[in-house]
Amino acid sequence: MAVAAEPIRIGVLSDMSGVFSDFSGPGSVVAAQMAAEEFKDLGPIEILRADHLNKSDVGAAIARRWFDVDKVDIIADTIGSAVGLAVAAVVREKGKVAIFSGAGANDLFGVACSKGGFVWAFNAYSNAHVIASALMDKGFKSWYLISQQSAWGRSTEETMLADLNSRDARVAGVVRIPILTEDFTSFLTTAQASRADVVAILGGVVANQVKQATEFGVRQGGQQLTNPMIWEHQVFGAGLENAQGMYVAAPTYWDLDEGTREWAKAFSKRTGYAPSMTHMGTYSGVRHFLQAVRKTGSRDPSVVTEEMRRTPVEDATTHGTIRPDGLVSRDYYLFQVKSPAESKQPWDIYKAIKKISSADAMPPLKGSACPLVHD
Repeated sequence: MAVAAEPIRIGVLSDMSGVFSDFSGPGSVVAAQMAAEEFKDLGPIEILRADHLNKSDVGAAIARRWFDVDKVDIIADTIGSAVGLAVAAVVREKGKVAIFSGAGANDLFGVACSKGGFVWAFNAYSNAHVIASALMDKGFKSWYLISQQSAWGRSTEETMLADLNSRDARVAGVVRIPILTEDFTSFLTTAQASRADVVAILGGVVANQVKQATEFGVRQGGQQLTNPMIWEHQVFGAGLENAQGMYVAAPTYWDLDEGTREWAKAFSKRTGYAPSMTHMGTYSGVRHFLQAVRKTGSRDPSVVTEEMRRTPVEDATTHGTIRPDGLVSRDYYLFQVKSPAESKQPWDIYKAIKKISSADAMPPLKGSACPLVHD
């Protein structure tokens, strides 16, 4: 039964043609459409799309216009943590709803949290924590960090340094680089000279850094290259011959289980490529929102978000619960990039090494900067 004559409007705000577009952008539009098709009983559902050009002011302006003028009910994706934080401010101000499936800076579920803001697909703490813990468990004792000067870079750097210091690992050096740096030559040569066990790159243009690391013999020289935040399409673009052996942290993967494979098959029929964790997060978040609309018979943000928070997240791509700070609490996985010989089909890029429970992967709520959390 339709909840209103006015169409439900879902705005996919993303990078539609830039460096992040392969694993967000048009694919997130398709993912939102797939979610909407499961709720035809709600009446017309419109999917709007906009390109934020990877500029936070552009993203905030679009969000404001969508809420004020176009009567958009929910915004999804917002790839890039700077854009995500800008949109979060608008969502908080206007009491609206957003699914951050393309952004995961710690502040989104910290000081910038709101009742209608949900960090869905990944988060900086978990990505950094899972990688740091796993590699230290494997005996890697010294680290060199190349950190992007961005909300994401700061979040992952803070988390990783805290983990390393807590276990007395040696930090051989930390260098901070401009956002979307493409030439890593000088940073990689300095990292090599440090003789650190691990070279961790926190942000940047992944395909370039991986290819250049291979060119300079980082892995061949015995150092482990890692990037706590790497999308599947970035690995694919870098090539398995360059990325093989890298450890990756992620909450899901298209080939993780039967549920993700079936959903990925349907997605790929429409797009011609495998879904990223952002695509899967967009689908899951939009679906959870529409499920709450159906159950409550309302589109009032306060009513819908209360239902969203109360209901476990269960679908083909995501299994978890929503915490008071808006973060989707879910299990994480440590993956390793396959070698070309191990890959049996296109997009067959990861092998699962370890499952990390949500209790171990998620940031602690105690001490949270989110005003919605009470210790």
